[in-house]
Amino acid sequence: MVCHRNTGARRGRALLVIACTIVFLFSTAPLGFAEESRERLTVEVPDTPPSPGGRLRLEVIVPTNLGSEEIEIMGLDPPEIVAPSVNTVVETGLSLPGRGLGSRAARVRIEAQAARPGRAVLESFRIRAGDEVFETEPQVLEVSVAGASDEVPFGVSWRVARGELYQHEIVPVSLVIENATEYVFPDSLDVPAPAVGELVEVQAFEEIKRREVGNRTLFTIPIARFLYSADTAGSVELPQARVEAGAFDELTRAKELELRELPEEVRGSNAVGAFEYHAELEHDRIAEGESTVLSLRVTGQGNFETLQIPSLESEHLVVTTLDENQDVHAEAGGFVGTRELRYRVTPRSTGAHSIRLPEFVWLDPQHGSTQRSRPAALALQVEQSETAGVNGGGEGEALALLDLEGIKRIEPANYYRRAETYLWLLPGIIVILLGVSGVLPTRVGVVGVGLVLLLGAGASEEFPEERIARAVEIQHDGSHAEALELYDHILSERPDSPGVLYNSALALYNHDAVPEAVYRLRRALRANPRAVEIGKALAYFEAELGLEQQPEPPRLPHPDVFVIAALVLANVLCALAVFARRRIRGAAVVIIAVLAVVLTLASAGFAVASVRVSRMPVAVVGPEAAVLRRIPDADADAWLRLEGGTAVQVLVRHRDFQLVRTGYGVEGWLSGEAVIGTIGDPPAIRKTRE
Repeated sequence: MVCHRNTGARRGRALLVIACTIVFLFSTAPLGFAEESRERLTVEVPDTPPSPGGRLRLEVIVPTNLGSEEIEIMGLDPPEIVAPSVNTVVETGLSLPGRGLGSRAARVRIEAQAARPGRAVLESFRIRAGDEVFETEPQVLEVSVAGASDEVPFGVSWRVARGELYQHEIVPVSLVIENATEYVFPDSLDVPAPAVGELVEVQAFEEIKRREVGNRTLFTIPIARFLYSADTAGSVELPQARVEAGAFDELTRAKELELRELPEEVRGSNAVGAFEYHAELEHDRIAEGESTVLSLRVTGQGNFETLQIPSLESEHLVVTTLDENQDVHAEAGGFVGTRELRYRVTPRSTGAHSIRLPEFVWLDPQHGSTQRSRPAALALQVEQSETAGVNGGGEGEALALLDLEGIKRIEPANYYRRAETYLWLLPGIIVILLGVSGVLPTRVGVVGVGLVLLLGAGASEEFPEERIARAVEIQHDGSHAEALELYDHILSERPDSPGVLYNSALALYNHDAVPEAVYRLRRALRANPRAVEIGKALAYFEAELGLEQQPEPPRLPHPDVFVIAALVLANVLCALAVFARRRIRGAAVVIIAVLAVVLTLASAGFAVASVRVSRMPVAVVGPEAAVLRRIPDADADAWLRLEGGTAVQVLVRHRDFQLVRTGYGVEGWLSGEAVIGTIGDPPAIRKTRE
């Protein structure tokens, strides 16, 4: 059996809910549709535009029979070509033609003063008449040039992409012609540099916008795109720009920008933009004592010129800053590219190392939020060196000892120092003499004479192989002092042997004479800049001493390269002068001769320059720390302390003092006793008349 006792009650409750819903919808209908049912009113403007200082009268007819005290104007915002103070007059009791005898209206008259020539849009505003709200149509207002009612100039203004800006942010700004009635492009554009910040023009295409206002078509035409940035927070100003187009010469108004301060957590990097942060290790597996390069890289869009990449620090590594590079170009939205900071890292011990990377913090201006990134730790494996060390198991074991073959491998020939090398000119001289005498030698004969002379000239000088092999053997057994004596004796005969200098530097290192070792390695690198072993050892020693900004050793190729090139070219020139003059005539002979002469002279010039570089003074502070003085006087106050091993560039000498320049570019005077073995003869200071 089915019970129906509650059926009537349920129906009653359902009818009650439906009735309440209908009443609610009808009661809220006027609120929901009041805005949509507003009548659009037209603003009447004068037929002839006023000149600056003239009166501008606007009229609106409002269909209402209410009195003036019940009519209210809301949201009226006069454009900049009109003075901000306006006067409003309401006349009531007007009859509306065509709407019957009972139709009444009010005339709202708005009176203002024309401020400056131009064209602008009076945006919609509202008029409330009792419970009714009317809205006006946008209308074009014009102010003509004084004395010419038919000349209304275009407007020029700055446009900024966003309203909320930050210091250090790269802000895209545009210079636009606005409210033009036709396509207008500038004949000239003058934008002065801002008093604060930097303004950089970029090439960018921006769309021309059009707007229909009444029966008029107005164009907004971008004419230039810039990137602006300022380091200071607060109020900054974009300058007035001058635009000439046709008969008009217009000035923009200065644009004031408010730049907010960076959040405190971002001030360490000053980075503002959209970035990605990466880290990379050049080699993740190295031998003990070797170094590798770690790169911290920031990519994306933002203020690459002023941001700071965080510093790398580690207790288990010797960290030296190598360089900082960037590849950045300007686009319409900002500076886009990469900035990279490279470190040389040398582990202090063998085994597996985990390199914890620093955190990079930046501000995302689009969202106004702080972003953070820290790449995963990098793994570095340092293996025990298999090559015999220099101290039988100490820290110096990381640096491999060169054997006899290794020393000979990096030993330069030094042809430029041998007198017999210049016998290579004899083939060419013989050819010239035979050609002048009228006896043209055969090519086979000339080549034969040349080969004989070249073989004789290229004979290598005596190399002390037995003594070097003995010194290497003694050093390999751990007798570093005895090996050093042998090396010093060999260096007295061959002072520029890079291999001997390298091995002797390792011996000095094991006697804690690290500054002297740095000095010898720099001499070795000057003798052979391409020797990888020498460069690694120098980097290791200087890192051990904590010397981060050392002067770079000269990297010009060895003088032999240019001397041999000059000698070969000179012989070719002589051969061309004799053999080619009968077959090649006219301009070709002149061109070949000039080219050969230029190449020969260039090679000779580079040879001279390279020889001069190889003889430049090498100076290292040591064996102890020394003080730099402002004047060459032992009683002068010390103003900078230089640690032992600091490499300096010697500029001039004066008595017992030398004027030097450090890797940081600081110049001062050092006592001659504080500098280890200056090679070369620095120029004496010139005396001037008192």
